[in-house]
Amino acid sequence: MDRTEDDMKLVGFFGIFKQSFKTIFSSKKIFAQITLAFILPLAIVFIVQMEISHHFFWKIDNNTLPYDSNDSREATALDWLYYALFTIAYYASLTFFSVLSIAAVVFTIASIYTTREVVFRSVMKVIRKVWKRLLITFVFIYLAQFIYEVIGSIALAIPRVIFDYSGLGGVVVMLIILILYVYGFLYLSVVCQLASVVAVLENIYGFNALKKGKDLTYGKKKVGMGIAFVLYGVLVCLIVVYLLLVEYGHEVYEFALVWRVVIGILCGVLLLVLFLMFIVTQTVLYLVCKSYHLEAIDKLSLSTFLGAYTGETVVYPRPGAEIQLGSPQPPWEHVWNAC
Repeated sequence: MDRTEDDMKLVGFFGIFKQSFKTIFSSKKIFAQITLAFILPLAIVFIVQMEISHHFFWKIDNNTLPYDSNDSREATALDWLYYALFTIAYYASLTFFSVLSIAAVVFTIASIYTTREVVFRSVMKVIRKVWKRLLITFVFIYLAQFIYEVIGSIALAIPRVIFDYSGLGGVVVMLIILILYVYGFLYLSVVCQLASVVAVLENIYGFNALKKGKDLTYGKKKVGMGIAFVLYGVLVCLIVVYLLLVEYGHEVYEFALVWRVVIGILCGVLLLVLFLMFIVTQTVLYLVCKSYHLEAIDKLSLSTFLGAYTGETVVYPRPGAEIQLGSPQPPWEHVWNAC
């Protein structure tokens, strides 16, 4: 992170990717530790969810080919119960490792930005301090995504009733709605990603973090959505390759087991890199947005803020006050030991 604050506000689409890769390669050891400790379990949960869904819940998962074409695809009430319990367990695990991964990566990048030395032990201290704030923020993120999915489903259902998506007019309407849906999904994703960074680096979380994330997107919305489009596009391609060449590689392409294993390992490694890039780019985007909005991120204040997480002696402006990133800081008068 060798750019000044004035340079950061001018960073665009390619610059964020370039800065993200430079940050990762400049501190390969700590990012490798974080990847193995937190992002690897996250990727495993993601892949296991696909495997279990396709092997045990194919009657419910409409995207799964039946293993026996003679079997009925009608799911029983017991199938739905197991599927509901499995979905709850999946999202709980996904949230758990996502919180750990985001807290670790965001703290690491912020430490690199302030030229602080960061070790894995200090990362673990930070996770214990911020996981509750991130978890609350994730609850609001899930709620926002659920509301958006409901609105999107209604928006797709109404034209279907009117046009039945038949003929050229119906197809055009469907494509327009799908484009608008993807646009809204990407925008919401950027807001949610920025909100998760805000929950770690600022003193707000939950709904207020989402509101702050929305405010930060102004002026950099297209850049953020472009980055999200590329990363989600790569994710979709990885999933398609995994399903076609690994999951159904034997049935569709008659691939030998060894090739399916090799392709599966390659997809897993790329998934690790992709998940890491999601978090790194969203953190770099946060720093760019803060600079763009002239919300000064004083490196000394940020370093002090991060020091509070690791139990260092912290200088506060006054009793009970905290460092707010992007806010002007009054003269420091009291020294307090962070708990």
